[in-house]
Amino acid sequence: MDGDERTIAELLRSEVVRERRGALRQRVHSAGIRLQDILCCEDRRGFVGPGYADEYSVVLVRAGSFVQRIEGEELFLDPTGGYLLRPGDELRVAHPLGPGDRSSELRLSEKAFADRFDDMAGVSRGFHVDGVTDLRHRALLSAARRGAEPFELAERLHRLLDAVAASVDSRRAEDRGPARQATARVHAGLVRDVRAVLATGPVALGLTLEELAQVVGVSPHHLSRVFHAVTGRTLTRYRNELRLRGVLHAIEGGAGAGGLRALAYEYGFADQAHLTRMCRSHTGHVPSAVRRLLADRA
Repeated sequence: MDGDERTIAELLRSEVVRERRGALRQRVHSAGIRLQDILCCEDRRGFVGPGYADEYSVVLVRAGSFVQRIEGEELFLDPTGGYLLRPGDELRVAHPLGPGDRSSELRLSEKAFADRFDDMAGVSRGFHVDGVTDLRHRALLSAARRGAEPFELAERLHRLLDAVAASVDSRRAEDRGPARQATARVHAGLVRDVRAVLATGPVALGLTLEELAQVVGVSPHHLSRVFHAVTGRTLTRYRNELRLRGVLHAIEGGAGAGGLRALAYEYGFADQAHLTRMCRSHTGHVPSAVRRLLADRA
């Protein structure tokens, strides 16, 4: 590669890295693992890139949504998911709903990555994050903000990575089935469309099943059946996960101290009791306990 080509490649790489990371701040550096807070500040609706990953990483989304292409695989990402990276992976990223998404990137050594994610051949880089794992992720950040001891942070990091590895193992078993046919690709596209609609915010989360099906151009029965077949979750559970992640993000940012009823209303729960039941069901804790877990003080 001559000098001009190298310069162009470096510019492309810096552009996609800037697009993916935006405002970046290191939150935790413990047990040989670095956790960096990523706030996307770029307003690019089309794909930017290519860029290339330079370390082994696990990325967990905390707020917002974006589309990530990793080695040609296209993932729609929101606070119910994350993805894995290996050095040299080609990356392209787009923000069809605009900037402002927030993620945590955990950078691992080759050995730490291999211990948990050793066999990635033919496996999707994307994975699902359940409510318990999401709360564990947010509580780790809270512990870092309040100055927890390195020992506690290291243990929290390893527990979080173990939970992610369990989710990836579950996905790996699904991905080793028969090769996807054209119908399966169409179904996957439908699921991406639905997730993109719901990611636009509380108003979209308030759509009925019939209204949501109308937006994506299919019948309610077909939508419900395909979503469950592709994701392993019902639309109801996924919708509740998104609503609850919005509430958790608001609490993490300081909201909810005296306004759980307002948060319940904003995110479409019937009332505060309904929010409390959903929070306990998905995270194992009621909102008041979550607020204590995510507090910046010990």
